[in-house]
Amino acid sequence: MIRLTLIAILLVLSPLALAGSIFDESEKVVEIFQSQDFDANLAKAEEGDVRAQYLVGAAYLYGLEAQEVEVDHEKGLNWLKVAARQGAAEAFDELASAYSEGLGVEKNASKYEKYLAEAGERGIRSAKLDLLDLYQDGNSELGIAADEEKYLYWLEKTAEDGVLISMRNMAHRYRQGRGFEVDYEKAFEWIMRAVNLDDLTAQRMAGEYFEKGMVVEKDLVKAYMMYDLSGTVPSTRRDELEERMTEEQVEEAIARSWQWQLERNSYRPSSNGNRYRPDVSDLEPLSLTPESDQ
Repeated sequence: MIRLTLIAILLVLSPLALAGSIFDESEKVVEIFQSQDFDANLAKAEEGDVRAQYLVGAAYLYGLEAQEVEVDHEKGLNWLKVAARQGAAEAFDELASAYSEGLGVEKNASKYEKYLAEAGERGIRSAKLDLLDLYQDGNSELGIAADEEKYLYWLEKTAEDGVLISMRNMAHRYRQGRGFEVDYEKAFEWIMRAVNLDDLTAQRMAGEYFEKGMVVEKDLVKAYMMYDLSGTVPSTRRDELEERMTEEQVEEAIARSWQWQLERNSYRPSSNGNRYRPDVSDLEPLSLTPESDQ
């Protein structure tokens, strides 16, 4: 009876629906899975509730001891495919795991890639990161080779998601012309997006742009500020730069660094001394965009 119901649902929902995540970012999916009322969810699943379909599928796939649900890979995969037909991103992610680990099926590289990509496109962050690693290094066990084009695709996707290392890698690649045409403006754009997320490494990278006048107008105050924010104590670049600056410039740079830290409630080891705690209450905000330097 369950199998007939599943087939009927699959026919109704075909072709594949376009949806996304069935859980909010604030929700703890593992806790929801473990504390679910399985029998209630099974009834909802048979009525077409996609979230219940996913939870029931996952329960069968992995088992749910608290609800006395034994592992049944066939039922688990069937329900997950039903949820996937409704576009549930999490269902695609579980199906990818099943085909990479051989849960109730033989390991299958092409299905693993397909389902993982579907999960990534529908917004599953962990799937995007898995795809990034997959195409950077390949997977010898599954016979998947590294793929530069696909790697770059998911690199940009993860960078757009705010993954800091991906944002910095995008900047490096635009600057070096690796996979993209050399474009210092785009490199700087990616650096500043990471800077605005208070990434220390990106702040050090931005300091070089301001120090050398790359893309933006040369500005030693902003360069010193960025080097100071990069969090290294002592900062060789900052200290070397100070030798080329006036006392007034250094004081302003220190004030700007402290202003940044106060605004974000994010403090650097270099700010322990009184020298790094000036009064910035009347200091106007400082723009770091290229437009402000033109």
